[in-house]
Amino acid sequence: MRALLPGLLGLLALSATAATPDEYLARLGGEWDLTGQTLGKPVHYRVHGRWILADAWLAWSLTDTVRPPGYQAQVLFSYDARARDYVVHWLDQFGGAGARVVGTGHRDGDRLVFSFPYAEGEFRDTLELAADATRGTFLIESQAKDGSWSTFAAYQMRRRGPAPAR
Repeated sequence: MRALLPGLLGLLALSATAATPDEYLARLGGEWDLTGQTLGKPVHYRVHGRWILADAWLAWSLTDTVRPPGYQAQVLFSYDARARDYVVHWLDQFGGAGARVVGTGHRDGDRLVFSFPYAEGEFRDTLELAADATRGTFLIESQAKDGSWSTFAAYQMRRRGPAPAR
């Protein structure tokens, strides 16, 4: 038990500085429709955004609207006040290989940009919300070995229903 005490005290100290929900991430909560293209093919996703783990993470449950769903993912967003940046974990039906890489990002006004440094090439996700948080865009780009960027996916975001109350 004594050996565990320093670790437990460290956890308690971290929990005392637990994150309060980030205002930008809070705007991503609620119900969304994402329509656009992935790898040049039309797609339509439904997203349910909710706070989890004592409001430390905003979880997006993303599901393709076709039946059965062609794609499903859980995307977990958080803000790290100490590092002054954002963290995202992208977990999907393809399993652990893609989940090994954690994205980090920064916000500039209504634009939030994440980078994912995959071994095969970096991915960049750009979320941009309208000031009233009723619509936005979500662009996913991939980097080729020569350093050039191309569009992997591009979506228009539309809120379904009212924004959740905080």
